[in-house]
Amino acid sequence: MPPKGSHARRPRPLKAAAFGLGLLTVLSIAGISVAGEDSGSASTTNTVKAVDASRRDEVFSLVNAADIPGLDGFSVGIDPVAEKIGVHLFVPEGLSAAAKAALQFGDDVTVTVQEASAPASHVNVSGGASIGGLGFGSCTAGFAVGLANDQSGFITAGHCFTTGVAANQQTALIGSVPSTGHSFNFGPSDWGIYALNDSPGTNDALPQVISDNGTHPVRGITAPTVGLDICKHGITTGTTCGKVTLVNTRVTYREVKDSAGNIIKPGAQVNGVIQSDLCSEPGDSGSPVYTRPAAGSNTAINAVAVHSGGSTVKLNDKDVCLEKAGFNNVAWHVPLSATPAKSTNPFDDVFIKVAS
Repeated sequence: MPPKGSHARRPRPLKAAAFGLGLLTVLSIAGISVAGEDSGSASTTNTVKAVDASRRDEVFSLVNAADIPGLDGFSVGIDPVAEKIGVHLFVPEGLSAAAKAALQFGDDVTVTVQEASAPASHVNVSGGASIGGLGFGSCTAGFAVGLANDQSGFITAGHCFTTGVAANQQTALIGSVPSTGHSFNFGPSDWGIYALNDSPGTNDALPQVISDNGTHPVRGITAPTVGLDICKHGITTGTTCGKVTLVNTRVTYREVKDSAGNIIKPGAQVNGVIQSDLCSEPGDSGSPVYTRPAAGSNTAINAVAVHSGGSTVKLNDKDVCLEKAGFNNVAWHVPLSATPAKSTNPFDDVFIKVAS
């Protein structure tokens, strides 16, 4: 599609799919009538037959010569049943008075104006979705959170942000939805929050986790204790389950450098995390950690923590969790009590709330 504000100087072949469906206004031209207002008098009637391509071409040339401001494209065809010429204009901001005056063709022409682009499709995003567009790899969306002004987003790991850059200056794609940073902490904790753009509105974060075993609605928050059965769902390892092995743990992460020796992520000490035996690999950061659900889809879960990281080994030149090399897994998670997402609404389908 040409950029907004471009003008049609020469005939252009159009594909309807390129413009989508928008707000349509039919201009009955015997004098253009818009919203019930008659802006002129009727012109001489012309009868259009199926074979009357010359009248179609004449109207096409007149529309093309009108040089309508903001015109994204147009089409002209023949309706042999109504014996009329049909004109379709794609003008996102509508027609000006001068453009309407230039379209006084006669009562054998009906003009339909698409005054707005198609409304954006509504996108729902669930916990466990990918977070991309970060510039240094990928992460996983944790739990849906409710923010101020009814906006929604997701809590994830704090190291899924760039240290030293304000949160609201950082963007990401959660699933397919553009998102903007809300807040984050990487050292002494490890949590971050992204807000979905255009929410409330065209995009919504859903209070559920989609795992390898189905969709699980989040119903509350459970404090971690040693021996608690938990699962996580990350974009790299999928759904993995195990148990909490330690609480109130302190872990030190080494700095991460690229092949040129540049620091991608600074090292940090993270306090107050829980330790588990879950499989964890790069890309799983930020995963939702939740109580093990009953078998089947749509079984409820409680939120427990946000996945922070885990020990890996090199195997076939790939970082893999320890169990794949015959060892016991070690992974760390930040309890929700150590993040701003600390409370739930007693009603079923309402987000974890973020403290202001």
